[in-house]
Amino acid sequence: MADKRTCRIRYPSLRSIERAVEKLRQLYPDDPIQWKGGGRGQAMQAVEAARWAFHFSRGQPCYARKLAAAAALFHELITLHPLADGNKRLAAVTLWAFLRVNRMPRPKRIAEAALRVAGGEWGREEVYQWLLRVYHAGRARRGRGG
Repeated sequence: MADKRTCRIRYPSLRSIERAVEKLRQLYPDDPIQWKGGGRGQAMQAVEAARWAFHFSRGQPCYARKLAAAAALFHELITLHPLADGNKRLAAVTLWAFLRVNRMPRPKRIAEAALRVAGGEWGREEVYQWLLRVYHAGRARRGRGG
């Protein structure tokens, strides 16, 4: 019989993304980290892409659905360019926070993944596969199998 538990997920709000941008401005005062025209709408498009990825992965285990949403969010924040500068940093901070609030393992090499996405080497599927590897490696380290 199918598991009847609900797979719950928390998405970032525009306000939480705006706070991340403010924090990046404080950390990198010499960089022009600012919203582009329409940038806030693009950030929310990234969140909407995460919602769709979660929705269309129905039938998959909960962890896989959350990782599909995380991959979409990360990929879209980089490729939609809501900021004049700092899109990879914003995507990295948002991914880390998204995985944390959804009780998922956080990868250590987010910057490398961001560069691969920005360089066109990785699409959303490659990001998803990377996050799956991180998830399964974390479970193996804790002795819970693959």
